[in-house]
Amino acid sequence: MQEERGLYLDFDNDPEGIISRTVSIMVESLHTMSDGLPDHLLKDLFDKTNPRDENLDEVFMCELFDALYTAYRFLRGLPERDLDQGEFNQIFLSWHILLWVETLRRASVVTVTPFPIFDFDNLPDLQIDLKLDKSVLLPLLN
Repeated sequence: MQEERGLYLDFDNDPEGIISRTVSIMVESLHTMSDGLPDHLLKDLFDKTNPRDENLDEVFMCELFDALYTAYRFLRGLPERDLDQGEFNQIFLSWHILLWVETLRRASVVTVTPFPIFDFDNLPDLQIDLKLDKSVLLPLLN
């Protein structure tokens, strides 16, 4: 929720501090590139071996995205705006895919030029520009 003079985000549902750590990275620089995300943050987002309350599920990822999108609009000086369900799904899913792509890049599964990870106005376009090495990726799918 955006207040008159600042930004207020509720982190009550963030016991591991993942939302607050991610928003902090964005506040430091809206222009953070995908390769600038700390390894431990990506590990926390996608580590299914870490026992936690039902692991990080889609609901938590949606809450994380909502906090980031709210902070993004505030930092860009844009008015608060609720996305309709279709817009939310498009931007959220694009961003989530890009987080997975960065995780795969770090595992040397795909070759990708680093991209702005918090540029929510352009995320859907970024996916098209990514070049995946299919010869490496196909064996993983079989």
